[in-house]
Formats: sequence, C-alpha cells, structure tokens
Amino acid sequence: MKGFITFFVIALLVGAGEGGNLWANNITINEYDMIWSYDETITGADSIAFRINIDSGFGDNDSFVNTWEVLLADKELRKEFRSSIYKELDVRINNKTDGIYLVDVDAMLSPDVIGKTHILDTVVNTYTTTYRFDTSVLNAGSIWFMGQAGTPVTIVMPQGVDVTNISGIDNATINITDHAEISGFLREISKDRGEITLTLSRNTSFIKKEINASNVTSPEKTDETKPVVEMLSWIRDASIVVVGLVIILLIYVFRIRKK
Repeated sequence: MKGFITFFVIALLVGAGEGGNLWANNITINEYDMIWSYDETITGADSIAFRINIDSGFGDNDSFVNTWEVLLADKELRKEFRSSIYKELDVRINNKTDGIYLVDVDAMLSPDVIGKTHILDTVVNTYTTTYRFDTSVLNAGSIWFMGQAGTPVTIVMPQGVDVTNISGIDNATINITDHAEISGFLREISKDRGEITLTLSRNTSFIKKEINASNVTSPEKTDETKPVVEMLSWIRDASIVVVGLVIILLIYVFRIRKK
C-alpha cells in the first residue's frame, strides 16, 4: 500500500547496508467486509537499522529496544496508517468509495525487535486493516485495490462471485474451487504505486446450487415429519375422548351421590 507504513519503514531503514525487506499483501473479501493483512519481513542489516531507528526515535538511544519503545512505535504506526488511509482509501467498489468504511487498523511489531539493536537477524511485522461494506460484494461489477508496486498479493474472493477479468497484476494466477483466489505481483503504474481492478459477475451456478439443495431437502423433511404429525393428531383426538368420558363419569357419580 502506498501509505504511511511503507514510508515509515523506509525512513527507519535510512542508512542501512546490505539487507532485505519483503512486503506481502493478503486480502480476504467477504460479502460485507474485507481484511487486508500486510506481512513485512526485514532481514540482514535492515533489521539492525530498524531497531536503531526505533531506539532513537521512540527511546533513549541506548542501543537497546525495550517493550515501551516498541509500544510507542506501534501506536504511532496505527495512528499514521489510519490517517493515510483516510486521505485515500485503498479499496473501491464499482470505482467508488461510497459505503466503504475503515473499521480497524492493527499493527503488531515483532517481539524479536526487543533487545540489543545490533543483532543481525530477521524481523517479521504484521499490519491489518478491516473494512465494512454497506452493500453486498456479490452484486458488485468491479473491485479496485491500491498497493505497493512490485509486492506479492493474494486475493481471496467470497463464494457466489466470479472474476471475469484481472488487470494490474503481473504473473497473475487464479485458482477456482468453491471460490476464486488470485495471486501475483502488483503492477507498477507510477513510482511505488500499483493498482488492481477485478471485474466481477454474480455466480448464478452458485445461486442455483443453493436453490436445488433447498428443493432436495424439503421433501425429505416432509416425509420425516409426517408420521410425527399423524401421531400427535391421534394423541389429541384420544385425549379429547378420554376427557369427555371422565366428565360423563363424574356427572354420573355426582347424580348417584345426590340421590
């Protein structure tokens, strides 16, 4: 995503030597919501630079990252990430942002960050955004995403919708089971910015399957409940007869005693 996190990490890594930074996008779409998870893997000298900049930016620059410094960095990430998304949402439905709401922003810095700054290892951070939709994705004609160019992306679609066209993903592959799953790499359209558009259509076969399943099970339920209904009816009729006989008997006994 072209948002604060990317630039925040770049700022933290200023002055880093050899190392690596991998940014992976995992998007799960449900009928009325979406969860976008970002997994960031920092390796080599970049992991040292990451710790040093947290220590100097949020701590006392003592070459040691403590829990409090990580919490401060985490809080700042959430705040700036949310602010960045509000400036430009990274998802659109039918090329509009109407009815799309950012519900939650979560940042979880790796606990491996805590400790001495000059440790050459791997740090894995996770960031998550959650959105809510006013209308069903099943009725959408398209869905659009904005992300960090060149980064891997996996998009899991809900059941009941077909993906008829994919644009903005390099080396795109689509796996279809009871839902569609698309993967590839965000194609660059400008510096650091990639955009994806999926053209959608409602899966009529999925709808028919639900209807057929309903039609098949209904007669079975009717057959199963028929004997029960007949038994209850018989019990009710028998109860009425018994009550009537009891009343007649009581009247008869009462008259005999009266005489």
